Amino acid sequence: MILEFCVTNFLSIKEELKLSFISTSLKEACSEPNDLFPLEDTGISLVRSAVIYGANASGKSNVLKAFDFYKRFVTESFKNSQVGDTIGVENFRLNASSMKESTTFEATFTDGEFIYRYGFEVDNHTVHEEWLYKRACKKRAKDVELFYREADSTTVHPKNQLLQELVNKKMVRNNALLLSTAAQFNEPTSVSILQWLSDTLVVFCSEDEQLWNNAIKHLDDESLRKRIISFAKYADLGIENISKIDNRIVSDHRQYDDNGREVNSVSFAFNRNESEGTIKYFSLAYPIIDALDNGKRIVIDELDSKLHPLLIKKIVALFNDAQTNPKGAQLLFTAHDTFLLSAGLFRRDQVWFTQKDNFGATELFSLAEYKVRSTSPFERDYLLGKYGATPIFGELEKIFNPS
Repeated sequence: MILEFCVTNFLSIKEELKLSFISTSLKEACSEPNDLFPLEDTGISLVRSAVIYGANASGKSNVLKAFDFYKRFVTESFKNSQVGDTIGVENFRLNASSMKESTTFEATFTDGEFIYRYGFEVDNHTVHEEWLYKRACKKRAKDVELFYREADSTTVHPKNQLLQELVNKKMVRNNALLLSTAAQFNEPTSVSILQWLSDTLVVFCSEDEQLWNNAIKHLDDESLRKRIISFAKYADLGIENISKIDNRIVSDHRQYDDNGREVNSVSFAFNRNESEGTIKYFSLAYPIIDALDNGKRIVIDELDSKLHPLLIKKIVALFNDAQTNPKGAQLLFTAHDTFLLSAGLFRRDQVWFTQKDNFGATELFSLAEYKVRSTSPFERDYLLGKYGATPIFGELEKIFNPS
């Protein structure tokens, strides 16, 4: 599970930005089930979902892009690049100093046995620093440094001979991570961390086709296909069956006569005849089922795009409820639909806002930072601008009435 994620100097983010899934001590009352996930023997409990609100261009998506870059660079920096290749990181360019400085990423996460803190500092050509710490999931447990890399110097925990050998033989390129390199040589901790990241799905609106193609593959599993159909039926989409014929997805609907009697079944080419909302809902069915079954993580940009608010509410409720989410799956998403703020779904420490300062830099803050009652009308107060993170409109009417 994710505890915290931090990023500095990336896209619209200038100063360090921290997103946390660690619950606060606030007493929260939600009308829908909202169970914390306790990390045994640590005194820490985690929230199972979080949402980010903010005006257009305030940097909501950039927070997710930062996590996506973190994931991709860790999992791919060794095998998908060569000596001299650029890293592809883009720093904050609206400040003369920051555009010359490196970018930093760090995530803290747990596999249930240990808590890991792993991060790195890079520019477009070089990994300047990289570090990995772990501690036992116990109160007052201390971080143990597994390795710390800075420029051409790397210190490694004395018990990890494989990591030390990779360093001694200069097997790590300047534009690749030691962790990524070690995973290719089956170093156990590195392999576990890469697997943890691989089990974290990050989805952007521009990747709808990729999500669709992934959904198609899982219809070959008959038991999973039946669960996906049940998932579709819950949403009242009018779909009775979903099948794959010659690598095409077909949906079956009931046909009625003029007296309202069911007389037949009609098949449609799914991605040509179904609505965009239905296609998106179907595409998300497998990732949601997989995450809840196996305790994985899903990060989705604009989850509320094309989907009805009540469907979004139900999806979030599946993650928040320990009955449907016993293994601690987590959902992080951005949204514009403020209905969710008044739906009794969230604790204040699950609601985050982005806004830009006067110099174009994204700031991130939690609703838990505000001294408001848990029974306050969050949706109304947000739209009234009490928490910031709302657009400031100019006089648009002047475009149509310049005089």
